[in-house]
Amino acid sequence: MDAFTAEDLYQHRVLAGLDGSSRHAHIVFRVKHAVRDSEKYESTCWHWNGDGPAPPRVLTDAAFGAQSPRLSPDADTLAFISRRGGDSAQVQLLPMHGGEARQLTRSDNALSAIQGWSSDGERLLLTASVPWSEHHDEGDAEARQRSKDNGAARPQVARFLPYKKDGSGVIVGERVQLFAADARSGELQPLVQGDCDVSGASWSPDGTRLAYIRNRDGRQRHRTDLWLADAEGRDPGQRTDSLASISKAEWSPDGRSLALVAGKIEGDSMMQLWLVDANGDAGPRRLGDDDFELTPESTVVWHPDGTRVAVIAARKGLQQIAIVDIATGAVRCVQHGLRQVLGLAACGDRLAFIVASMRWPDELHSVDWNGGGPRRHSEFNRRWISQRPQPRVRKRRFVVPDGDGGSEKIDAWLLLPASGEGPYPLLVDMHGGPQSQVLVDYAMHTYWYVLLSRGWAILAPNAVGSGGYGVGFAKRLCGRWGELDFPQYLAILDTLQREGLADARIVCTGKSYGGYLSAWAIGNSDRFKAAIVSAPVSDIQSHAGTSDTGYYVTPYAMGGEFHETSARAHALSPVTHCLRVTTPTLILQGAEDGRCPIGQSEQLFANLIRCSDVAAELVVYPGGSHSLAETGKPSHRVDYHQRLCDWALRWTDSQDAGSWRASDQAAPADGSAPREAA
Repeated sequence: MDAFTAEDLYQHRVLAGLDGSSRHAHIVFRVKHAVRDSEKYESTCWHWNGDGPAPPRVLTDAAFGAQSPRLSPDADTLAFISRRGGDSAQVQLLPMHGGEARQLTRSDNALSAIQGWSSDGERLLLTASVPWSEHHDEGDAEARQRSKDNGAARPQVARFLPYKKDGSGVIVGERVQLFAADARSGELQPLVQGDCDVSGASWSPDGTRLAYIRNRDGRQRHRTDLWLADAEGRDPGQRTDSLASISKAEWSPDGRSLALVAGKIEGDSMMQLWLVDANGDAGPRRLGDDDFELTPESTVVWHPDGTRVAVIAARKGLQQIAIVDIATGAVRCVQHGLRQVLGLAACGDRLAFIVASMRWPDELHSVDWNGGGPRRHSEFNRRWISQRPQPRVRKRRFVVPDGDGGSEKIDAWLLLPASGEGPYPLLVDMHGGPQSQVLVDYAMHTYWYVLLSRGWAILAPNAVGSGGYGVGFAKRLCGRWGELDFPQYLAILDTLQREGLADARIVCTGKSYGGYLSAWAIGNSDRFKAAIVSAPVSDIQSHAGTSDTGYYVTPYAMGGEFHETSARAHALSPVTHCLRVTTPTLILQGAEDGRCPIGQSEQLFANLIRCSDVAAELVVYPGGSHSLAETGKPSHRVDYHQRLCDWALRWTDSQDAGSWRASDQAAPADGSAPREAA
């Protein structure tokens, strides 16, 4: 067996973009991976025929890239977006029974996604980014053309929030509009234009109506609503106004209703399942009880008889397929085990899904609608990872303080090396959110497996505030960040040390809210030998005004508006407690992170340098977004994961950090090497 290394991320294949239908047993999806000795990713479209035993087959050439695969209603044609045939990404059509792809569109605008086909296969729905003048004459065609001609050099005028988006940067000066493309000629017809952004759309099964999700007008545009219009986008009408955000909307087979994945409360990340009558005036009806929570990425798959839907539910630290009865709202899970469902689609009379576990990364599986006949259909990651030592994985419950004088039980993932009895050095990983959960994601947690191969154990709890455990469990953390959940981490450490599983070599890490909590930990405890803080919230008030989502998430998280909670936010900010830090701290940060901007890491670093003599390093990755660890430049990702491991090894003396040191690597010629401040 070969030990895990950070460079194993080049072996990892990410499966996404699953698309299928109950009309046929064909599935298409996208496979993406980092290319060794390159700063590029290859992305290809694949096809699986559920009627036969053959494994999935590749459809597109990796040289051109591919995204947004969509299969025609008759399963004869694949539509996808690719740069083949030109410098700009355009819609391509590929015959599924043989032949070359042909370019369909020739758009001057940047195509973002194929939303779907019409039921007759004659048209496609597309979203595209269109130049837009932010001046008061924004409706003037000449002003829009001037804005387009100026390109990146034009002034960026913001009159609303959010004016930027993590991974995209400043988004003023453009709008995401909706178009229809003729499947024969490629001619584009505008359907939804104007001062709004469209994030999802579909035609009704009979082709007479259009449903789309667009942002709300006004100075704060983070809220989204469902709109209905005729098939050409005429006579639009807003259908919802009581929901804070909608991520998915799917028509029922009879076209009488739509199922929505949506959140009710502004700033709250909890997503639930709702039903809207397409022809009535009544508001959305929630399906499932108060605590039935969906993953933000969940889609909705309707059964052909229209009596039930399949969704991806967040339930007690797991992401599972759940079947929901439309009439009663009753929920039944059909996929079990310590696995996470990452994508879901209809495949004839079965459900196809992408699944991953702590031991086995992404693969394609299927089950019937009752959860029977489970099958695995791919080996994209199984072969290479079977040559690595497999960790022992446990999902345990621990007794911890509830913060109000009592106790409660919470879940935690505990990963142990393939062999050995302990005690082990321990990495405590604090998840983001906070209303999220520990993610089963090899790309994000490559460093786990490197340390496991070096004899470490990994602890990753779902402490109070986590999603998937009910509304009350999540909301208790509002206004009590760090104070309520961090003692639960310490209680689990006490238990593991009493059991002889962990010794004194304990290191903490986390990203986003996990970065906040690891920064809080070092200012409120001397329990850790080292800390690695990634993309943190270090000052709650400044984060609220500089993050792309902070201006509406922070009021929810702190329990009031900025001026009402300033004292509380100051007391709960890690930078307030830097005088007490004695833990060697490494800070990892993407330079273009819009979710937890670089200033948060800079504030923490400056306070550590100014207020203490503790060892501290700040590493900045040029161009890196909030998703740096899992989707950033491949060389940056290798550096990130290896550097994290080296810091843990260095300050625990558990083993020599090895001959590979992040700082020893040659800097790329383009100047994109991480910048270190020590």
